[in-house]
Order: sequence, then structure tokens, then C-alpha cells
Amino acid sequence: MRIRGHVLRTPVLRSDWADARLAPGTMAFFKAEHLQWTGSFKLRGAVNAIFSLSNEEARRGVCAHSSGNHAAAVACAAASRSIPCTIVVPRGTPQAKQDNAAAYGATIVVCEPTQQARRQTVIEQAARMGGAVLIHPYDDALVISGQGTMALELLEQCSDVDAIIVPTSGGGMISGIALAAAPFGVRVYAAEPLGKRLGEALSTGARVVDPASADAPLETIADAIRTRPLGETAWALRRLIEPTVLSVGDAQLRAAMRTMATQMKQMVEPAGALALAAMMTPAFRAEQELAEAQGRPIRRVAAIICGGNIDLASWGSLVSGGVYRS
Repeated sequence: MRIRGHVLRTPVLRSDWADARLAPGTMAFFKAEHLQWTGSFKLRGAVNAIFSLSNEEARRGVCAHSSGNHAAAVACAAASRSIPCTIVVPRGTPQAKQDNAAAYGATIVVCEPTQQARRQTVIEQAARMGGAVLIHPYDDALVISGQGTMALELLEQCSDVDAIIVPTSGGGMISGIALAAAPFGVRVYAAEPLGKRLGEALSTGARVVDPASADAPLETIADAIRTRPLGETAWALRRLIEPTVLSVGDAQLRAAMRTMATQMKQMVEPAGALALAAMMTPAFRAEQELAEAQGRPIRRVAAIICGGNIDLASWGSLVSGGVYRS
């Protein structure tokens, strides 16, 4: 797939450092979605959704709410189709991410940092544009199927992958990857910031674990993945996700960001380091040991580096002093 001459295909990286810290015989692979044209995996879903619009729909333009990466992706895809675009961002969204979307010609509107405010504001802005099409960041079938292309691409690039670790927020990426990987028997694990409680949701069967806090953003340095419950579409596909969820704290994220830079020479945002941090947890090592005992070893494991949109000053302040804690 191409967009203005840019190939939506990212490389797979390797790391001897990661291999040495996993179960003996394990090889780690890293899908470098931070090298996408807009700096994150979100471009895949946005392009699929926006280039699927009819000419009449496209004429009215598109509108989306996002904490940053989906914003730039929708703005880029809209610019490539030469259609109007408005992006609603919650207050506190990093300026670098707002600038990234604005650079593609999108109109930026700031709202309060709750899911309710985001939903209401984007509906109002779509109406103001004369009926613009809403491009949801994760609860949209076309967006989900677009995100799934990274799994198909990954499995072409490195065969016999046993498992994929996926940073998870609203669930658009993990559900797309799980759908694409299921026919190949690849296990898909969710990686989350501490406090999201996805493991509890999966074990109890309740999509919203704590209704009182579900609308508030998760407290984490990973600003790109602050949604608490999975979206309804992703939740309907939860059977495709492994029940073990890998939770990671801020200190581990900082250390993983530093490791990405020193060992793999990649500068990423906190969410982009989440899968590496999750791969290094005792919980994943225990999952490897259990899989080995069950005769279903996890020897070739891939992690999604989902984004790299962060300014240098913020990156520097985050990586200083972090260490892994188990």
C-alpha cells in the first residue's frame, strides 16, 4: 500500500540484548511501527478507513478525536485524499503530537481530557463541517482491519512466530492483529500500563471493570495509551487474545525507552517501549515456562514498537534514571 509515494511497510528489528534476557533459545523480533510515515502504526487504519469512503462521504470531510498518533494518521490520510479534516485532542496532549497533525493541514480543537468530552466535541465538530465522517481511533471495523496488516506483514518478514506482544489501549491494534494472526496459530498477548486492569476484565467477563473511573484517562507516562476499557468491537473479539495480560509500570517504561536507545539505537515514545518492557516482565517469563511445559513453546516472540512521536526534551527527561524492577 502506498500513500503519496510512501510505502506503508516497516522493518523488523532484532536484539541480542533481548534474546539474552528471555528463556533460553528464544529469539525476539520488533516490528518497527515507529518508523511509519506519521511515526506510528495508526496510519494503517486511517488510510484503510479514509480511502474506503465514497466520493460523497469524502467531500464532507473527516473528523476524529485522538491523544496524538491517530490524529496525525487521519490528518495525513485526509491530506492525501485532499479532503477537509478536523481533529479533537484532549487537553494535555503533547504539543509535538498536535503539531504533527496540524502539519498535514488539519484543524485542531482542544477539549477536556475525558472520553465523554472527546465524543461530544467530535460530534459537534463533524456537524459544524456539514456532516463529516467520524473516524474512530479504535472502535471501527475499517480501522481495525487496517491495523491487522502489520501482523500479516510481520508474518511474511519472519516466519514461525509463536507469539506477538501488543501495546493495548482501546484495542483497535490488538484486535486487528489477533484477527490476522489467528489463522496461523500465533498467540497474541496484551501489554498494558499498570492500572488498566484488562486482565481483570478478561477474567471476570466485564468490559468495564470500574464504571466510576472508566471515563477518566489512565495515569501513565504512556500518553498514547490512556484509554481504560477496550472498545466494544475489540471486546467482542477478546477470545482471540491470550488471558495473561502483561502489566508495566512507569519505571519499567522509562528503562525500556532507554534500552531501545542504547541497545537498539531507536528513540521511541513511552507507548513504543511498552511491548519490550512487557517482554522483560517475570509474568512473560512465567508464560514461556508454562507454554514449554504444555508442549507449546514460545521460542520466537515479536513485539510491536507502536510509536515514536515524542520531542527530544520530553524523551530526555523520561529516560533519565529509570531501571527495571521485578
